[in-house]
Amino acid sequence: MGEARRIAVVVTAAGSSERFGGGKKELQRIGGRSILDRALSPFLELKGLEALVITSPVGREAELLAALSPESLAALDALGKGRFAIVAGGPARRDSVRLGLEWLAEILDEDADSSGTQSVPQTVEALRASTVVLVHDGARPWASADLAARVAAGAFARGACVPVVPLVDTPKELGPDGFVTRHPRRTSMAGVQTPQGFRLGALLAAHRRAKDESLDCTDDAELWDRYVGAVASVPGEEANRKVTYAADLGVGSAGPLAARFGQGALAFRIGQGMDLHRLVSGRKLMLGGVEVPSELGEDAHSDGDVLLHAIIDALLGAAALGDIGTHFPPSDERWRGADSRELARRAIALVREAGWELGNLDCTVVLEEPRLGPFRAAICESVAACLGIPSDSISVKAKTKEGMDSVGEGRAIEAVAIVALFPLA
Repeated sequence: MGEARRIAVVVTAAGSSERFGGGKKELQRIGGRSILDRALSPFLELKGLEALVITSPVGREAELLAALSPESLAALDALGKGRFAIVAGGPARRDSVRLGLEWLAEILDEDADSSGTQSVPQTVEALRASTVVLVHDGARPWASADLAARVAAGAFARGACVPVVPLVDTPKELGPDGFVTRHPRRTSMAGVQTPQGFRLGALLAAHRRAKDESLDCTDDAELWDRYVGAVASVPGEEANRKVTYAADLGVGSAGPLAARFGQGALAFRIGQGMDLHRLVSGRKLMLGGVEVPSELGEDAHSDGDVLLHAIIDALLGAAALGDIGTHFPPSDERWRGADSRELARRAIALVREAGWELGNLDCTVVLEEPRLGPFRAAICESVAACLGIPSDSISVKAKTKEGMDSVGEGRAIEAVAIVALFPLA
């Protein structure tokens, strides 16, 4: 029997936001929700979540608390009394993370003290060693729950894990005089995001040692590498950007439209896609990469995922890149039985190569039965993971045709998708 997977979270929001130039950035709102509230959302439904702490500038704890939505507060309250806190940070990020870790360690000490199964010091050590802590920037509002879960799984398996994305620009190392001194290969380098995951006990010990030695690091992965050991990685998400400047709110899934208007450039594009498949026995009913239990499934050359096919057409149409038949023709045997999630990943890559980013996605599935309500959240999460955007940027609705035409008679299934694309910065 494996160890219980206990997860704790530190969200860092103790910075001054000087470069943002317009108030504390975590308090700014995107689509009616604060950046901080969006930054918390990937963690609130993680299996095994035990506690969450936010670090705050001294004296601004009440402001940060007020920035959280009722839904987030309810989820945090459900963790149990004393399992959520906003604590004052320190003068540097390293200090703030350490203070958050110290608070989490106290919670684990209390758990150990009440367990009564073995001596308290041994139990405390064991709990800290078996708990993974995810450290996340409070100014990263577009990370997904799937990313948080993958980082946590990597940390449980390897001790430390970070999400990475490929570098776009060619890196150069500069000397003090500004001249290029080294030309590292881009293929061996990557950009690192948060959340970053670590075994809590070892990370806290490393932070305490760094404090004693007055060592400052750019992130927790560097500190872990110095004091503990190797750091594993998982693929990050292009949409998981950090808000540093006010202009950054124009890049991502839900930034203000006004920030997206370039000089003489089209601000956004809208695309619509639809698909229709017969329903037959002996086939799986696939929707957004999720198998929905049903006696009938889509009849198609690929896996027949009518929802993803509509989404692919909407994406390609908005970017003026043709349609699904252009890129994945049914006459090509490569696509026989293909997983439509892979087709969607290829489509969104083409869209991004063309200079566009997906802002939001609104879909409707028309089907008489089965009812899709119990599967809607899983479908949204699956589509979000496939396209690399937050699940709260995706809407999936279900309708029937009340007995009219082939869909209403239960002989077919239909899906419609509408997307909004915005220029990549």
